[in-house]
Amino acid sequence: MVSGILSGFISAILMSGSYIFSRTYLRKYQDPVKLAVFSQINMGILGIFLLGLSFFCVEVDVPGRFYLYLTGETFSFLIAQTSFFLMLRKVEATRVASLLGLKLVVVALFTVLLGNHLFHLQWLAIILCTIAAVGMNFSGGKIPLSSVFWLIMAVSFYAFCDICITGMMQIMPGKSMLLNSFFVMGCTFTGIGVLVLPGLFKYPLTLSALKATIPYTLFYFSSMIFLMTCFGLIGVVFGSIIQATRGVISVVLGMILLHFGLEKNEPQVPVRIWIRRIVMSILMFFAIILYTLVIQ
Repeated sequence: MVSGILSGFISAILMSGSYIFSRTYLRKYQDPVKLAVFSQINMGILGIFLLGLSFFCVEVDVPGRFYLYLTGETFSFLIAQTSFFLMLRKVEATRVASLLGLKLVVVALFTVLLGNHLFHLQWLAIILCTIAAVGMNFSGGKIPLSSVFWLIMAVSFYAFCDICITGMMQIMPGKSMLLNSFFVMGCTFTGIGVLVLPGLFKYPLTLSALKATIPYTLFYFSSMIFLMTCFGLIGVVFGSIIQATRGVISVVLGMILLHFGLEKNEPQVPVRIWIRRIVMSILMFFAIILYTLVIQ
């Protein structure tokens, strides 16, 4: 369990960093679809590398059900990622990271619909974590209606994506979840890279365009390796609770950005809002502790 929790925290840290870099990219280039296309091509290249490496590191004899999960994960990821970028055009990265904590509720509902049972205290932990995610943003300014729509799309398809990831990780026959994640990542991002290739008809491929997305690509791709490991070790619901700490981490990153005068990335907000966010962060950690105690 400790390895799973640690993997989840590392994933959350890396993913929070990726949000900052994606927001920086969009402020400069103003095109979320272009970011989606070129970043996924970069990840596709990394995916091919991991796929080749996997044949030397893990068993890759998987049943047909694995590829059904892979198809669902690939298409849902593309929809979720594009929705996320569209939301980032009008909402700062700190708030987006927190609001994506709402995905936890959708993941829990999907889990129950698939026949799994959650105890009352587990639901309490999920609710507390969700309140914390939303509470971080009560006083952060209004969210445009269009961004609300993209938020719903993002959390729904990210949740379905997580269910598929967990299914693939549980099917893998290897003993090392980290090595298993190499094969799952390789299959996933190679497939996504192929799917976005038609986007090159609209956005001609250039070296400068690929280089501009490298910081986001490296942080996000690395976070996904640890996220898949986390889901494989402790399950999608608990893993999603750990992942929700990216809202807390993004708050800290936001404070660091403000301290160094980088207002272009995060708007300055009153002290009372930071206090509210810190209180909600404490509530989120309490929810994690509660869920941990229930499953032990």
